[in-house]
Amino acid sequence: MLDIDLVTILAEILNFLVVAAALYFLLFKPTVKRIDERSQKNEALLSSAKQKEEEAEEKLAQIENRLANIDKEIESRLEQAYQQAQSESQALLEETQKEAENIIRDAEREAEKRQSLEMQELEQELVDTILNISSQVLSKTTPDKTHEKLIEELNQEIWDMGKSDMPQVRTIRDSLAERTPTVNVVSAKELTPDQQRSLVRTFSALADRNVNMEIEIDPELIAGIRLRMGDLVVENNLAVELEELKSEVMESLEESMHAKEG
Repeated sequence: MLDIDLVTILAEILNFLVVAAALYFLLFKPTVKRIDERSQKNEALLSSAKQKEEEAEEKLAQIENRLANIDKEIESRLEQAYQQAQSESQALLEETQKEAENIIRDAEREAEKRQSLEMQELEQELVDTILNISSQVLSKTTPDKTHEKLIEELNQEIWDMGKSDMPQVRTIRDSLAERTPTVNVVSAKELTPDQQRSLVRTFSALADRNVNMEIEIDPELIAGIRLRMGDLVVENNLAVELEELKSEVMESLEESMHAKEG
């Protein structure tokens, strides 16, 4: 029979357990832990790789979808660009048309102004020509009696003013101060001695003192005279009547033109 030493066996078992425990804690457990960590890391890497793969697949799908619709997108973009170009072209056309209309209106107004100015110049020239002819005809045909009558009328007008308008008479006398007044006479024709004396008498009464008289002949007056003494200027001749007639004719022509334009 075998001689079994239980103590030795138990000791061996105990040693085995100690060695097994030491191996477990010192070798197996760390190894298992590293394996678990590596497994988890691999799973994380695998999950990340799978996620990236899914994202890549999604992007690839989007690219494929976009590529599939690229023709439609290009067509849509081209349509938008065409519509925008049409809109801008229409706006530019309208702006150009407005500018052209403004230029045409300005040109029409300028043409109307020029036409109106030319008409006024033509009217002025026509009236001047008619009055010049009338002046020449009157200079040749006006009788001396008309000239004498115009002088008498003016002389009487000054004489009557000395009787009826004393405030104006005093103003005229005050303007003469103390000097001997001079009457400047412009006559269409030579004055007779009687006409000169009559004028001297009238203006001496007006000035309340003796006066000197200077006489100038101007045939352009046609008939009649123009007188000046100090600030007083009076005239009665056919030239001034023709000038007044000219103003009336020009005013009438302007009114007629305005009526036609209206």
